[in-house]
Amino acid sequence: MTEQQWIIIGIAALGIAVILGALSGIMQWYYRKKGVDGERKIHKILTRFAGIRRFRVLRGLTLPGKNGPVQIGHILIGFFGVMIVTEKNSAGNIYGTGWDKKWVRVVTKNEQEKRGSFKNPVLHSQACLEAVREVLTTNKIYKTSIENYVVFTSPKAVLNTERGLPVMNLKTFKKLLKREKYSADGDVDVERVAQVLLDASQKSGQ
Repeated sequence: MTEQQWIIIGIAALGIAVILGALSGIMQWYYRKKGVDGERKIHKILTRFAGIRRFRVLRGLTLPGKNGPVQIGHILIGFFGVMIVTEKNSAGNIYGTGWDKKWVRVVTKNEQEKRGSFKNPVLHSQACLEAVREVLTTNKIYKTSIENYVVFTSPKAVLNTERGLPVMNLKTFKKLLKREKYSADGDVDVERVAQVLLDASQKSGQ
């Protein structure tokens, strides 16, 4: 093989590497964008709900957990108590139970099924709840209702999950917030709870 042929092969290999790298970057950007879009949808819903009620919405906190730091998408703090929201923007048919380590996602395109898996979001959501409860208890804040929900924000998500799990789509989540108990007066000191969680998150990040 001549030197010129080796040069051509080298240039072709370099071109393929550049193309593959670009495609990988585009895919990473796409999935990050999907996640950010889902997060924005939840944030918009919660801030609208909280604004007229003098509630607080905390976003992107990191709290100490049993198995290391726990990242929490959103926390709504109101007179009713605390609501933890874990957002997922996965599309397709979603399958899983409460204790599966992995959930399955099936997307059908051009009559072909593509399967993928992701970590069970319910287990993560439960870890978030336990982390919040530990922080409140440590700061002598007791008898505060803490709820946790996993919300799939993509309109193309079809949930085939175990019944009774705190998992729902965006439409159902909006209906959930309309329940009377979330707007009723209660004994929760919203500002104190918010500050305690913010302080704990700041310490966890140090």
